Amino acid sequence: MPRILLPAQWHTLRLNVADSILDEIPELQQINDVNPGTQSWTQVEGQEDCSMLSALVNGVLPPTPDRSKAYFRLQSVHLSSTGELIGFLAVYHGFPKEDIFWINALTFAPKFQGQGYGPELLLGLSDIVRQLGSYTCMRSYVALNNVHSLKLCVKTGFNKMVEIAGEKENSGIDETHILIEKTLS
Repeated sequence: MPRILLPAQWHTLRLNVADSILDEIPELQQINDVNPGTQSWTQVEGQEDCSMLSALVNGVLPPTPDRSKAYFRLQSVHLSSTGELIGFLAVYHGFPKEDIFWINALTFAPKFQGQGYGPELLLGLSDIVRQLGSYTCMRSYVALNNVHSLKLCVKTGFNKMVEIAGEKENSGIDETHILIEKTLS
């Protein structure tokens, strides 16, 4: 089955989501930099530049032989009421298998956190991905110590733990992540 991609623009009740553009990079970088849980998502093996500009231009691609920037999307999240840029979503269509929709990152500027935008965005995204018909589930890694993200995922139907991944030796830094999944049926 071919991979069908997210629309370039879509919306929820209070949010407009659209493919990110170059003019938004400074704001996107600032949102990324102030959220400790999202700073490392742009790191790709063999790629020195881990900036939002690099993510937009080159994509953040999985370590698979068939990876393609065509399957990566960086989308900006704006308030419908004001047009203000409040966050971003990064996804990959078809990783680690073609029928899995991968969420690289989802984050909001601190002043917009805790206002219900995360659940609204994830539920809207789930509906769209389900309608695309190419994917059996959605997956993402969530840091074990990121309680807010874990609660958000559980609240929006990510109820299957696929694996726990982390450092093999205790480095003093909690690098443990849970791979979570939401079945799309």
